[in-house]
Amino acid sequence: MLALFAPLVLALAQDVHVTLRVDFGALERPALEQQLTLPRGSNVVDATRRVAEVEQDWLCCSKDDVWAIGGVGPDTRLDRYWMWKLDGRMGPNFPVKHVLSEGERIEWVYAGGNQPVKLEVRAVSLLPAATDIAVAIGAERALVGVSHLCRLPAGLDVPRVMSTSVDSDAWSMPRIDAYLREAIARGESLYQLDEPRISALAPTVVISQGLCPVCAATPGDVEKSLGKEKCADLLVLSPRSLADVAQNSRDVGKRLGRESAATIAARDFERRFEKLRALPAPSPKPRVLVLEWFEPLWVSGEWVAEQVEVAGGVPLLAGAKDPSRRVEWKDVVAADPDVIVLSACSMSVERTQRELGVLTGQPAWKELRAVRAGAVFVVDGERHFSTPGPGLATGAELLHSILRAPDHATPPHPTAWSRVR
Repeated sequence: MLALFAPLVLALAQDVHVTLRVDFGALERPALEQQLTLPRGSNVVDATRRVAEVEQDWLCCSKDDVWAIGGVGPDTRLDRYWMWKLDGRMGPNFPVKHVLSEGERIEWVYAGGNQPVKLEVRAVSLLPAATDIAVAIGAERALVGVSHLCRLPAGLDVPRVMSTSVDSDAWSMPRIDAYLREAIARGESLYQLDEPRISALAPTVVISQGLCPVCAATPGDVEKSLGKEKCADLLVLSPRSLADVAQNSRDVGKRLGRESAATIAARDFERRFEKLRALPAPSPKPRVLVLEWFEPLWVSGEWVAEQVEVAGGVPLLAGAKDPSRRVEWKDVVAADPDVIVLSACSMSVERTQRELGVLTGQPAWKELRAVRAGAVFVVDGERHFSTPGPGLATGAELLHSILRAPDHATPPHPTAWSRVR
């Protein structure tokens, strides 16, 4: 009789029984708790996978760190991450290295609290992308001055120390273009810095860009207005690719005292593009034209073209290694794209829609393949395409949803994008 039960006894001896709980903390999501039976030799991550989906990546010290549980990953702005406890005490080592023992209780807690930025850091951001990065990594309290175009979280009052004579909200694209060309020809600066106010704010770092002389203040503008001897440490961002944007996050975080959070935010940015690249691309890949200005016509290259590639499309008239460039209508007609994306530089969906007449009034417009197919989309250029910051990942995800099924694509919310009928 004992011989008959020997295999069962042996099998039971090879199992371990533990309790596992996943607490989502302030997310107001119900906690998960289960009694688990696992093979001996199993680790904490093995047990966690029985309860919820687990993603592993470099969070702190190892590619085996637990990055996300149940779809919830790091929140670098609020310093919220997954921490684990063993029998009520903080886990003794990496969860993947802890072999489970009989009766242990494992608890995951999604918690944390934003740490104060170093008091000696006082930053003036003259670049919307840099401000977006600062907010994303929880460094907004280091900002003592920002440009007129920077977006800030509700309740955060930071002085505006840069302005421009260009009324991009009221003026049409042709008028803006004419004004910019005339100002550049006269050697005039497009941006004005409030020198007395900046001096009074006593920044330790000023963030600008060296990419586009008409998009934001350049290092030359800063030095001309403030003087080299008056200027704080100058951080110049000049991204031309998605990899550069990720590196910009690391650079800003290092300067603002949030290096660890910035490293994680940059990795999160990279992971979102990696996930898109791993998805099956549409077959055949749609040929996509991205217009960032309508009069005159400009097509987007560099990181925007790279967004198109990641989303499963083929960018037309400018590639990922090409700068944005001016084209003529004959070039658009010859390209005859499958999909047209209207991503007006620094304009929202609503603002861009006011400029559509410049395109739809062209005789060649209605003959384009994309127009006849109803595959023309207005996107938020300001948040998700022309501003090289964290929002680019959302832009690529939106593009993927559009390109996967242009005929049936539906925006996740009304301001994400709209179809031109």
